[in-house]
Amino acid sequence: MKKLISFLLAGILCMSFTGCALADDTDENTSAEIIVMQIGSPDMSVDGESISVDADSIETVPVIIGGRTLLPVRAAVEAMGGTVDWDGGTQTVMLVCGENEISLTIDNTIAYLNGEAQTLDVAPTIINDRAMLPIRFIAESFGHSVDWDENSETVTIIAIQNSTANITAITQQDEEQSAQQSVETDNHILIAYFSRAGENWDVGVVEKGNTAVIADYIIENVDAHVFEIVAVNPYPESYDETLAIVQEERDNDELPEFVGTIANIDQYDTVFIGYPIWYGGLPMIMYTFLEEYDLSGKTVIPFSTHGGSGWGSTLTELDELCPNAEFLDGFSTAGSNARSAGNEVIEWLSEIDMD
Repeated sequence: MKKLISFLLAGILCMSFTGCALADDTDENTSAEIIVMQIGSPDMSVDGESISVDADSIETVPVIIGGRTLLPVRAAVEAMGGTVDWDGGTQTVMLVCGENEISLTIDNTIAYLNGEAQTLDVAPTIINDRAMLPIRFIAESFGHSVDWDENSETVTIIAIQNSTANITAITQQDEEQSAQQSVETDNHILIAYFSRAGENWDVGVVEKGNTAVIADYIIENVDAHVFEIVAVNPYPESYDETLAIVQEERDNDELPEFVGTIANIDQYDTVFIGYPIWYGGLPMIMYTFLEEYDLSGKTVIPFSTHGGSGWGSTLTELDELCPNAEFLDGFSTAGSNARSAGNEVIEWLSEIDMD
């Protein structure tokens, strides 16, 4: 199955740079019209002029990793007329161009465009001290389009409007519909999952939750849109403190809110649903999600991680929450096994004809 190539920006976020004309500036806007970058090349073209993608290292080049194209951010965003600020304490990147402001946090698929939450296809990450950020979301927010030429392995960023104009929130559907202009993808599949990082049973403290690790294996092998279910009020890092909150939620039938929305759930006919198993059942935030989105008539494929309980009561709960859905055999593994379960996931996907 062909993979959806998610364009990402990577860059050194050690300082802010200037060059974007603000709405009330009188100076001429210096943003480029066309930016071209090629896989493996330390140089990029800005309106026909060749410049380094990273003035500090000739080893910084656009690459393809796991079916995703990663691009260096500093020179590209500067050429688009933007500024960058990095908060090491919160691992947050702030991008500003004109009146448009984007905030992204490492390992979080929720971004903010002009203060409104958006769900990204891929979470920002750090590789070799460079922050990898989603190029299509950023470029379109700043008034540019993105084109991918598979034959020449070239990414072209084109200015399509004045980036000082305030742009309303871009939904995930808008972003991915635009991606279809240059990349073929099976856009009828959704991977929705909830996961919790921090201290986990029999695993210790982890930066990425066990269920998120399984979700990543699926994402690498299935062409799909991705929605991470992120709690508005994050659970604490402490395992014991989280257990106390989870028990209270279950006792009081609380439905925790989650961040962001799915623009059009009707476009999907197959939905992967992922979650950790808490007290032998579904996390209450999964009830929130499944009450918000009707999966009637869809094929639902569950996947989960647990501390020894197996599926617990979750399959029965899912059947009750999605009475008119068709279920395929799911995948469940111990959280302690998640990071070595890649081959098991691939075999499972093949068994259910989803590879």
